[in-house]
Amino acid sequence: MSFKYKLFLFPLLILASCKQVQKVTDAITNPSAREILERDFNTNDSIYNKYLDNYAKSKANNLQLELPAVVTSQSDSSNFSILSYTIALNQGERFKIVSPVKPDSLQLAIDVFAFINDSIVSKKPVISNVPNTNSLEFDVTKNGFYKLVILTHSEATNKFAMQLYTEPSLEFPVSGKSNSAIQSFWGAQRGGGSRTHKGIDIFAKRGTPVIASTNGYISKTGNQGLGGKQVWLRDGIFGQSLYYAHLDSIAVEGSDRVKIGDTLGFVGNTGNAITTSPHLHFGIYTRVGAVDPLPFVKQNKPIEIKETTFFKNAITRLKVNELRVGAGVKNAKIIDVNRDSPVKILGKTNSWFHLKVKDSIEGFMHESLVKQAL
Repeated sequence: MSFKYKLFLFPLLILASCKQVQKVTDAITNPSAREILERDFNTNDSIYNKYLDNYAKSKANNLQLELPAVVTSQSDSSNFSILSYTIALNQGERFKIVSPVKPDSLQLAIDVFAFINDSIVSKKPVISNVPNTNSLEFDVTKNGFYKLVILTHSEATNKFAMQLYTEPSLEFPVSGKSNSAIQSFWGAQRGGGSRTHKGIDIFAKRGTPVIASTNGYISKTGNQGLGGKQVWLRDGIFGQSLYYAHLDSIAVEGSDRVKIGDTLGFVGNTGNAITTSPHLHFGIYTRVGAVDPLPFVKQNKPIEIKETTFFKNAITRLKVNELRVGAGVKNAKIIDVNRDSPVKILGKTNSWFHLKVKDSIEGFMHESLVKQAL
């Protein structure tokens, strides 16, 4: 082997070795999609500083997004296109982001942060998507506001869309029924105002199967007190307890192991429900007490992704154009923008553009107030 060939081969071996070490390291540290993308930036380069500045400003904005939603955007090969929204989530919901765009054509970097207080967002994300995926989901364990930040950066310009929505983390507890069968909710007055409702009531014909909403074991059954014939389903040793009450009859025994969909009993009106129509009282109890079970079982549908008009550079149409914090007139107004003001389109949800005015002020403006710049 010639000396010149050895000189050519040596850097390749070093590069291959570094890549192999990186793969091993990644297998241990499990970096997020954003962390992988950040490797492509030189920390001493102005591009990296621009990215850090854009990310911090976007994360700090006060824009709000109501779920479910579809957000359409476009990556930009020359600038970092970063979308950031505050969303409200409830304990028991499963938050999901799904995009049909393939990671090999455009990698999205998605982070979800929790609010520490009304204005400060945590430095570490609650969850991030992993490399080679453009989706994310997690079960919400705490009511509150969360900050969603989505980074899009690629060598090419790619239009893409995302579905953002919640779904229940538990199976609906009455077979064949859905949201419309719920007729009494958490917090309703009971006993002439002496107590409040610690669950939801799901109405159905007597004898309708009541099913296990999760895998677990039966910790208790019985016929006593206000709940009449009842079943307690434990979701793991340190998990939550699901309470099924007013049953007509019980189909399980204490210590039984059950799986999602197994029949626990049948709808009735035993206990203090004797004067009402047959229904299931469904409650959830955690280590800190009862919690609202509705988000755990409420069935939601994502909004379908449809083709929509999208362009990056635009100008305003009217003498006065309202810029708002959310995609709807019920949201607070940020500023009024004059006619023919240039704006940069960052995204679109429903008929509202997420845009930037004067290269610094972000907000939502209805599509009727904006036209494509020539």
